[in-house]
Amino acid sequence: MHRIFSSFVRPGRISSLLSLFSRVLCIICIASAALAKESTIAALTPYVKNGGYAIEIDGKVVRSKNLAKTFIPASTIKILTGLLALEILGPEYRFATRFFTDEDNVLYIQGEGDPFLTSEAIVEIAKQIKARGITSLSRIVLDDSAFALETPSPGSKNSHNPYDAQSNALAVNFNALPFVITKNRKVLSGELQTPPLPLMSEFSQRFGKGRYRVNVSAFTDAMDNSNIIRYTGELFIAVFRDQGIQISEGFAHGRVPKTVSPLLLYESDKTVAELVQMCLYYSSNFIANQLYLSCGGRVFGSPATWKKARQTARKYIHLRLQLKDDVILMEDGSGLSTNNRISPAAMLTILNRFTPYHQLLKKKQGISLKSGTLTGVYSYAGYFENNNSLSPFVLLLNQKKNNRKRILKLMKHEFQKISAK
Repeated sequence: MHRIFSSFVRPGRISSLLSLFSRVLCIICIASAALAKESTIAALTPYVKNGGYAIEIDGKVVRSKNLAKTFIPASTIKILTGLLALEILGPEYRFATRFFTDEDNVLYIQGEGDPFLTSEAIVEIAKQIKARGITSLSRIVLDDSAFALETPSPGSKNSHNPYDAQSNALAVNFNALPFVITKNRKVLSGELQTPPLPLMSEFSQRFGKGRYRVNVSAFTDAMDNSNIIRYTGELFIAVFRDQGIQISEGFAHGRVPKTVSPLLLYESDKTVAELVQMCLYYSSNFIANQLYLSCGGRVFGSPATWKKARQTARKYIHLRLQLKDDVILMEDGSGLSTNNRISPAAMLTILNRFTPYHQLLKKKQGISLKSGTLTGVYSYAGYFENNNSLSPFVLLLNQKKNNRKRILKLMKHEFQKISAK
């Protein structure tokens, strides 16, 4: 018996047994990992009928589905718009609006696409002009020639909704007009900082009692000027009047002559970084497209056009992101266009490039993310965070049922489980 036992446990046999045990243990670990991964995929599968997702940790994609397939991204494309603006215009860049006068006491206003030319900004402009000793003007001429747009904003249905507001080089208050209709049919301004305007009384005829903010381009233009120019002109005149500057002959649409004298250079009180943050936080289609067009104008020269903006985006995508057309197509800056396409892998590339600016994203339940919503389109893109380390993720659903909240919860759980190992 002793001889048999000694033979069985001799060193060579022990080594073989240990090697066999190690192999079995390795197989069990691999099987367990595969089973864990399979359980996550199985949990997600019922919710993803037509879509793709991905989670990246330390530069490696750890979970994904349809990684290379493209989907409509909706407003998650605004992350790329923000990236374009930050790297082409610069985070500290400020949009300018220029003012000139001539010997006939005409004030010329030349816009370059400032997305944040608000009533408050116009009050400040009026104060600065009055401080230069100007208390009366013959008329205002509005120059929006910095943009020459071939079509309305891609994807916009030009509804009354403010998210359908059109782009312009000289637009005020995001091209959305605020007004209130009382039960006695009295029309008031919808905000304290914006004085009552003739457009409010005119547009209110279509609505009942209530509070509204409407896309001015959804209404029929007058014969002489577009509603965008009318809104800008009426607002400048009303604010100037309130600040003690009288304008005798109203406003007109035109261009700044070469013979006029510079009066004022007004720079926006918002930097591009602040505009991108507002764009992402409020998902502003107007700000997004103003930034998108302005990038095109910067790269290919004024006037900005949709074509130049698309060429700029394509050039950036090819040269800086090293992505090809088959994984991303960007038609507009807002995500309203259903012609936009992106793969989960391409969105991860964008998120990796956007990492230095991640704080510009809105936080939801501790997750920095941007959502995107259209009819049948439900998306998320952003970062999971663990020990100050950022891990990009993306979810793109192009399906009838909106399961994105449930899927995001499962994805976060999976991220936490993998990170804990």
